[in-house]
Amino acid sequence: MVLATITGSIAPSPLSAQGPPNTNGGALRVFLECSGGRGGGCRQEEFRTEIDWVNWMRDRQDAQLHVIITSLGTGSGGQLYTFDFIGLEDIEGNDDQLTYSSLGTDVQDETVRGMTRVLGIGLARYSLLVGAAVPVDLVSIASDPLQERLVTAEEVEDPWDFWVFGVDFNTNMSGETSRTNRNFRGGLDASRTTPTWKLDFDANGNWRRNTIQLTDSTITDSRKDWNASVSAVYALADHWSLGLSGRISAATQTNQDLSVSAGPRLEYSFWPYAESPRRSLRLRYETGLRYFDYEELTWLDQTEETRPVHSAELSINQRQPWGRVSANAEASQYLHDLSKYRVTSGGSISYRLVRGLNLNLNGRVSWIRDQLFLPKKDITDEEILLQRRRLQSNFDWRFGVGFSFQFGSIYNNVVNNRF
Repeated sequence: MVLATITGSIAPSPLSAQGPPNTNGGALRVFLECSGGRGGGCRQEEFRTEIDWVNWMRDRQDAQLHVIITSLGTGSGGQLYTFDFIGLEDIEGNDDQLTYSSLGTDVQDETVRGMTRVLGIGLARYSLLVGAAVPVDLVSIASDPLQERLVTAEEVEDPWDFWVFGVDFNTNMSGETSRTNRNFRGGLDASRTTPTWKLDFDANGNWRRNTIQLTDSTITDSRKDWNASVSAVYALADHWSLGLSGRISAATQTNQDLSVSAGPRLEYSFWPYAESPRRSLRLRYETGLRYFDYEELTWLDQTEETRPVHSAELSINQRQPWGRVSANAEASQYLHDLSKYRVTSGGSISYRLVRGLNLNLNGRVSWIRDQLFLPKKDITDEEILLQRRRLQSNFDWRFGVGFSFQFGSIYNNVVNNRF
């Protein structure tokens, strides 16, 4: 497999050839699926508009080439997009991979244009393999694969020492004769990513005040919800990671004036971390202490407490030619009282059954036995209706199932951007 990498923002020349989309079978037949990523780079209409010298197919069974685009966050706050090219039919076995790295400061247009350029280079190479026409400005690049690579942390001088910071603040207010709403929200994040260390700090706060005029009274609902977390992860090996994490928070809904937790974590990846954009299977274990300072006396007669806790999680994610699947199972338990625990399991799957027909499933179920925070006094009807307090519950669940079916023309070439 040849690995080509393009880093930074690229302002490409137009890729499209003159003339209407080719639907006579002579052009390369391509089936594309991709995920958006934080930068919103997966814009299939843009790809089809700019690259109109291939046949875009609606179903994988009609294609000669299957392209899967996945993404991961990078240390600069951008995204590393991976393009997997999977040969089918007469070019089966001719698989390849290209990558494109966007910067955290790139606007969406820069990201989409860079991705379009890389995708065009990859498609040009396969078009040459099947003897189809390729735009002149891409022939030389497609015939001689790129051999660039990502620049390592040791090869650059960075005055920020690879730290990336972000700040956001927003407020919204609304009202009418019988109701007013005010909401203020802010956040701060900082991260540093190197091949050995991954450091993250994140803080978010939300203050809300709603006033509702009833027939003979007025309800005022004021609540706070803020948290700050920090984590440091060290790469032990291709399959192992060791870390420390801490969190401080407060939330009206869970009866907490203050909550503080900290402890170590260990993760094992059954497949190398480098393969995580396409597939991952991970086992994580955490342990530590949690401190709670409650707004009101709890049902266990506590106003504050410190408890040891541990948790484990097994998660799997796969994106394959047949579809995609993700699932996880997590269990946590307080060590001072083993009867106080929570188990959660869930996942989603999208499976291609036959041509044009996909099965979509998603669900989650939790068994809840760890609600230490429940207040001792009875919750009022107003608090229940406003969802101001969490209620006692032994479980929660959700489930969804659906089918998607598409039929008609096998071509997906034409783009009409009006309206």
